[in-house]
Amino acid sequence: MLTDMPQFIASETFSSLPDELQSLSYSAIQHDDSLARKYTVPIRQTLLESLTAVVPLSVSESLSVYGLIPKSSDLSDFLGPVLNEYISSVTTGPPIWARTRTSACEICERDWIPLSYHHLIPRAVHDKVLKKGWHDEWMLNSVAWLCRACHSFVHRMASNEEAKEWYTVDRILQREDVQEWAKWVGRVRWKAK
Repeated sequence: MLTDMPQFIASETFSSLPDELQSLSYSAIQHDDSLARKYTVPIRQTLLESLTAVVPLSVSESLSVYGLIPKSSDLSDFLGPVLNEYISSVTTGPPIWARTRTSACEICERDWIPLSYHHLIPRAVHDKVLKKGWHDEWMLNSVAWLCRACHSFVHRMASNEEAKEWYTVDRILQREDVQEWAKWVGRVRWKAK
């Protein structure tokens, strides 16, 4: 039972929080100023108290029984740092893409050959992307680190217009043709010059 306790507490606590907090993200606060103002770190005491008020009593009682909080009424003191860390992590902006360099190709996972970066949203369509609202401006410089073979494959895979659908490595890797390519090219052992 004790090994299930952290999962129970986390599940019961998180599911009782407002949907807007459960789905909070950098993108969400970029589109909604009220969310950005409401969920600042450190979280305001009045908001913290209102959030912990909806957490089931079983959570605070369990924390108290196991000696993690002195008494059930100390739940907000316990959850404050947890919620601050959660809000901070989910609302942090994207990294500077040039600093995201990986040690292996993000498609075939070969780590012994040189990598280049591939703009996931082609620069040639940035203006159109913004005008049509396909993606937020902060996403325009997203890159994937690919070996030359995979980089060329991705360019053949989709035109600049079609690339609007393939704006993350995870989305690209969902394609069956990419999975088959990655299996094949991952077995190729030659080195690039």
